Amino acid sequence: MKVFTSLPFEDHRKRLLYLKIMYFVGSLMSLFYIYRFSYAFAAPQYNHILVPLFVTILLGPPLLWYRFKLYAHAAVLLLLSLVFVMIMLIHLTGGLFAPGIYWLAVVPLATAILFGTRGAISGYFCVAATFTVFWLNHNMQTGPNLIPSPEVFREELILNLIVFIGFTSFTTHVYLRNEAAYTQNLREKHNDVENLLRVLLHDIANTLSSMTLQLIRAKEEQSTGGNELEKMERAVQEINNLLNQVRHLKSVKDGKAKLPLRPMSLAKILNDIYENAEALAAPKGIKLSLDMSRDKMLVNAEKTILGNVVLLNIISNAVKFSHPGDRIDIRVFTKEQVVSIVIQDYGVGIPPEILENLFNIACQTNRAGTHGEKGTGYGMPLVKEYIQMLGGSIEVTSAETVTDSHPQGTKVTLQLPLAE
Repeated sequence: MKVFTSLPFEDHRKRLLYLKIMYFVGSLMSLFYIYRFSYAFAAPQYNHILVPLFVTILLGPPLLWYRFKLYAHAAVLLLLSLVFVMIMLIHLTGGLFAPGIYWLAVVPLATAILFGTRGAISGYFCVAATFTVFWLNHNMQTGPNLIPSPEVFREELILNLIVFIGFTSFTTHVYLRNEAAYTQNLREKHNDVENLLRVLLHDIANTLSSMTLQLIRAKEEQSTGGNELEKMERAVQEINNLLNQVRHLKSVKDGKAKLPLRPMSLAKILNDIYENAEALAAPKGIKLSLDMSRDKMLVNAEKTILGNVVLLNIISNAVKFSHPGDRIDIRVFTKEQVVSIVIQDYGVGIPPEILENLFNIACQTNRAGTHGEKGTGYGMPLVKEYIQMLGGSIEVTSAETVTDSHPQGTKVTLQLPLAE
C-alpha cells in the first residue's frame, strides 16, 4: 500500500473519474460473466469465488471513496479485485488462447492512469507473471477451458473485442480531454504567478524611483532632510504594502482568500499618490493638473491596488511618454453611480499596432520613453486585470499627431462603480 499512497495523486481526486469508469465497466462485466458461467457455460461451481469478488467490487470502492475519502485505497481494492476476476475468467476460458486474453493489456494502462509510473511497472510485472503461468499451463496441458464449442468461442471473441475497443476508446478520450484541461489550468496558474512577479518588478520600481529621488534630495538638503526622510519612510511602507498585497493576491488567485474590498475615498487615494506622481514627473519638468470634486467619491477598492498598481502605473506611463515641460491632466468626476478618472497626456502617443494589443500580456508592447526610459510592457495588462477585479473598466485612446477629434497624446479613462 505504501507504494501507491506515496505517489502524487492530485489528492486522489483527479483520478476519480477514471476510477469510476473502471468501476462501472468492471462491475457490469463481472456480473455478465457470472451469468454466462452459470447458464451458457454450465459451470456454476465457480460462483462461490466470483460472487464474493463481485460483491467486493460493487461495495468496497464506493465505501472507501465516498464514506472515508480513501481514494488510493479504493483504487487499489478495485484494481486488485478486477485483475483477479479477469485472470480467473481468462484462465477458465482457455488461458493463453482465451477469447479475452487481450484484456490483460488494460492492466498496465489502468495502473499507469491511476498511479503513474510505478503503477505502470506493477502492471507490467502482473501481465508478465500471468502470461508465464498461462504458458506453463498450456505446455503442461493443465489449464481448463469451459467454452463448450467453437461457435461460442467466436461469440465470446467478437463480444470481448467490441467491449474492449469501446472501453479503450472512451477511456482514452476522457483521459486526453482531462489532461488538456489540467494543462490549461497549469498554464493559467503559471501566468498568475508571472503576473504577480511582474507586479513586483513593475510597480515596486515606481515606488523605489520616488524613494531614490527623496534620498538624493535628503543628501543635497541636509537641513531639511527630516521631511525628505519621512517621505522615504512612507515609500518604504508602500513597498512593504505592495509585497503584502502580492502575497494576498496570490492567495486570492489560489482561492484561499478573498480580495479585501471595502468602501474607500477615491479622493483620499488620489491625494495620497499625488506626491509620488509629482516626484516621478519632476525630473522631466512635467506639470500635473488634478481636477477633482470635493466629494469623497467612495468606491469599493483596496488602497494599494487602486493607488499603486493602477493609478500610479498609468501616471508613470504618461510621464514616460511625455516630452520635458509637458503637462498631464487628471480629471475625476461622477455620473449617476459611476466615477470616471481621465488621465490625459500630450506626449508621443501610442502606435496603432501597439494600441491594439496594449492589454495582451502575450504581445510585445514595451518601448522606450522620450528620455530612453525602459519598460516591460506588463503594466497595462496588469492594470486592466486589477480594474476588472475592482468591478470597473478601462478604455485607452491615443493619437500620434493632432487630429480634429483628439489632441496628440494618450487618454486613459477608468470607470468604477460608486460604493452603495
